[in-house]
Amino acid sequence: MKRTFELVVFTNGDASADKADVAVAAATTSGVRQGTKWQARRDALTALAANLHLKVHDQHALSPGSDDNMSDGMCDSVAPIWAISRDAVVLLAGTPSAAQLSAGVNVLKAHGNDIIIVVDALRDLAALMPTLAHLNEKAVEMVPMGAVKMLVTGDHLMLYRFPKADSTTTTAVFADIDKDDPLVLTLVRGGEPYKGMESFPGGFLNVQLETLPECAAREVTEECFVNANSKGDDDKFTYRVPADDMVLIDVRSEPDRDDRGHVVDHGYAWFIKPEAQADIMSKINAGDDAKAGSARFVRVSELSQRELAFDHKKLLTAALERLKGKR
Repeated sequence: MKRTFELVVFTNGDASADKADVAVAAATTSGVRQGTKWQARRDALTALAANLHLKVHDQHALSPGSDDNMSDGMCDSVAPIWAISRDAVVLLAGTPSAAQLSAGVNVLKAHGNDIIIVVDALRDLAALMPTLAHLNEKAVEMVPMGAVKMLVTGDHLMLYRFPKADSTTTTAVFADIDKDDPLVLTLVRGGEPYKGMESFPGGFLNVQLETLPECAAREVTEECFVNANSKGDDDKFTYRVPADDMVLIDVRSEPDRDDRGHVVDHGYAWFIKPEAQADIMSKINAGDDAKAGSARFVRVSELSQRELAFDHKKLLTAALERLKGKR
């Protein structure tokens, strides 16, 4: 059955409410670049909706009713969300604040809708980056404006004619880089595939939200520097890895390298500077997708004798060659 689409365009987001988030997003320059032409893309989106006769709403349609068990016959004035069809895929764009965007997604999910955020048709994308990253982790789909027409008009619920591979990053973190037998950081995987095996930190690219170096830095931060005593987002991590410290080592793209599908992995290395090593190593604490407390530095000579998850041993070999070349 072909899905129907509806559009919600936020019109009165309070950008000042999100200024506290800008500092967190400051390092994510890709999001800022994407947001420079948001207004033209929003206008193109609304024009497309008009041409295709899609229902268009503003943020007031995202006000929930007091009882989610109301029948479809209830008046929209009682529960504005009922102006949106339950079986519709809802596109979001415009000028939401971070709080409005999060609340709207929650209301739509409770209503039973699938949600797609048109990221380059959002104002103040830099301020929204932390919220978008969080929603992306919750499997809210993100697309650029250029993909919407194909999505809405296609015969099947797909964005592209040809399947696309997923992208991941994996990072080999080295210490004692001036020694012949340096240290390298390993984790124990907390989930499948390769649950319980040693691996390097890594994960999937947040599509539309970050570059590959930003992804690599984020994954190392999330998996290796978890603050067990965190009181909120500001102190969630003991250390935030700079994307500029990521060094691209290799790309591994064999179709069968990952049981989850065709996943193209981009191997990075982080060569910890000797003068910063003691401080950084004191802040290591595994979490997120890694088994809690499993992060540890081991000598390369020791690790070379053991199996690693996926094809991370190839990354280790290539990163060691790069490190030798840096001396």
